[in-house]
Amino acid sequence: MLAFDHLVIFSQNPELDQEHASIQHGLITTKGGHHEQWGTYNYLSFMENRCYIEWIGIEDEKKVQTSDNPLIQHVGYASGRGFYGPIQFALRTQHMDQFLDHYDTNHIPYHGPFPGQRKRPDGTVMKWRMLFPDYDLKYNILPFLIEWEDGENHPPQINIVNEVQFSHIQMGVKNIKEMAHRLQEIYMLKDARFIETEKGNWKAEWDLENGFLQLVKHAGLTAKFDDLTFR
Repeated sequence: MLAFDHLVIFSQNPELDQEHASIQHGLITTKGGHHEQWGTYNYLSFMENRCYIEWIGIEDEKKVQTSDNPLIQHVGYASGRGFYGPIQFALRTQHMDQFLDHYDTNHIPYHGPFPGQRKRPDGTVMKWRMLFPDYDLKYNILPFLIEWEDGENHPPQINIVNEVQFSHIQMGVKNIKEMAHRLQEIYMLKDARFIETEKGNWKAEWDLENGFLQLVKHAGLTAKFDDLTFR
């Protein structure tokens, strides 16, 4: 089963935004490190149920603008339009090759896998690879798949993990049923549950290893971690 891995928040000033999250919400945050090949860097906040929030910023505009990595292209797109906030999220798998076979067999367009690595402040290097189903970021995004070399992105110390759990991630879409069918095809998900909300609207929902993935009728991304909401 897929797991929610992390929320990507594009920030003009990751240092300031993570400090704000720490002061306002009491979150423990830590410097993630530098993505030298992409010209970006990040700060992180780890949650109890094996996931985290990433505030990503730009330190080399030229590298960002020339990157072939769809996430970094998305960062550049958001930067050019002055959009700061949640822009993407990752679903974690330990079976990326199965998804590659599935995409090739079913002619589902994709980009990658892209190898990634980040140097931590202590000098150790984290390695992973990312797979991006093709999407037009001007409209609806599609989450990318991530596979960590060591299974997941372990925090450097256990005492920086927040006693907070990821609850759900909502994708705002125009047509819930149409997008539900698309997600089921791309991510090999079971049939969605369609649930009527208190306001009389509908949402589609799937179980993840550590929470829920939902489709609702609005714009943008909304992520819930216990009583904390990021949108």
